Amino acid sequence: MMGNLLTLIVFLPLLGALILGFVPRSASSQPKAIALIATFLPLLFAGILYGNFDGAQHGMQFTESKEWIHIAHAFQDKELVIGYSLGVDGLSLPFLLLTSIVTFLGVLATKSVQRVKEFFIWYLILVTGLYGCFLAQDLFLFFLFLEMTLVPMYFLIGIWGGDRKGQVATKFLIYRGLASVGILVSFVALAFKAAAVTGVMTMDMTSIANAFAKAPADVISSSFKHGIFLVLFLAILIEEAFFPFHTWLPDTHEQAPSTISMVVGGVLMKIGAYVLFRIGVGILPDAIQYYATLIAVIGVINIVYAALVAMVQKDWRRLLAFSAISHMGVVLLGVAALNQEGLQGGIFMTISSGLLSGLLFFLIGAIKERTGTTVINALGGLSKPMPILAGFLLAAALGSLGLPGMSGFISEILAFMGAFAAFPGLSAVGTLGIIFAAVYLLWAMQRTTYGPTTAQWEGLSDARAVEYVPMVVFVALIILIGVYPSILGDLVNPTISSYVTRIGG
Repeated sequence: MMGNLLTLIVFLPLLGALILGFVPRSASSQPKAIALIATFLPLLFAGILYGNFDGAQHGMQFTESKEWIHIAHAFQDKELVIGYSLGVDGLSLPFLLLTSIVTFLGVLATKSVQRVKEFFIWYLILVTGLYGCFLAQDLFLFFLFLEMTLVPMYFLIGIWGGDRKGQVATKFLIYRGLASVGILVSFVALAFKAAAVTGVMTMDMTSIANAFAKAPADVISSSFKHGIFLVLFLAILIEEAFFPFHTWLPDTHEQAPSTISMVVGGVLMKIGAYVLFRIGVGILPDAIQYYATLIAVIGVINIVYAALVAMVQKDWRRLLAFSAISHMGVVLLGVAALNQEGLQGGIFMTISSGLLSGLLFFLIGAIKERTGTTVINALGGLSKPMPILAGFLLAAALGSLGLPGMSGFISEILAFMGAFAAFPGLSAVGTLGIIFAAVYLLWAMQRTTYGPTTAQWEGLSDARAVEYVPMVVFVALIILIGVYPSILGDLVNPTISSYVTRIGG
């Protein structure tokens, strides 16, 4: 089974979607049961994979590779080779584990959904695309899985979203579609130039990385690398909802169902960061070095601007969206440093932000289910009728603002340690984001859970038994990474060290 473990992880959710197609539309409990199994088995297999992963190696493990498309004389008399290639290393394994946890808990957290069969069919197709993005080792395969996330998200927002669901679903499709165009153009250019070195136009990531690492300057020039990175970086800014291309994210979180907000904040929004690490740092490190100051400036703008905008938000979901944008600005700052601490901090922050976003959107969804609103000033005094939910919301807010002992703290420490070594002035400005986060999160907490309880909120039910599972799992992982960061650091360090060595650090 170990030989096909990655394939099983990727396609079990798709198999679940196919099985759901034969379930009668009138069935009420079967769709969720099938979706739970189709997301629990990949979670189980990801755990087995984690237990058997050799953390001392920096290369790909559990690889599965078969030639898929082979066209002789495809372009300029060069053959084109596209492979079905999956693998996992210290970079992709944390994203794989994050995906398996968030998507399983997302199914568990789903309640009161109309047309439940169709909802879970689209959900499971989306999960397959997410797994594929983090496990594909062929650029063409990665792009296919990336596109596989677009259509399900369009329908999940457009059918099950809020009042402006149609408009927001279209906006999501346009923004993410533009990002996909940029990613595709850069991928084709990378493969085309690598072919000048290898003689074969392959889309294999490792082959392309090796070709770019040893190619002489007259074959692959610095200006070409810089140009391709700019196209890729522009696509990442859109994909990751960085300023000034961020407007699709708050709208999506505001209109999407709670389960989908968990997946968007927890996993989908991390694909851009993964591309930055895997392709940007892994294949085009000298281009990142060239644009390091620009990347750091954009990172700081996102940290400060998004935090300031979060301070004036009236809705919890929009506040959390801008908070996530601010946190991902720390990732950009850490990556721009291009040292061990900065890159490691960037990965820590990405994973930490995914866990915290998943928990926060779950809790806000639970509050909305009971009160019918996520408008901050409409709430108040909720700690009296629902002390458990209010307690977990406080824990999530403290984790998000970087309380010591939680994952956000070690993530910010590592990222800023690396960033201060490279950009001390910019990093000092970036730390303002930590202060602003404390202000807007504690302000929102104070208005939501403390003060007098409005009569209409008297008698609201507190956490149900099934809701303890996502809350406890998320909080346990956030604290585990905070007090024992080696559990994540030991995974990513070998891969990061190999990147830093190649950069020359």
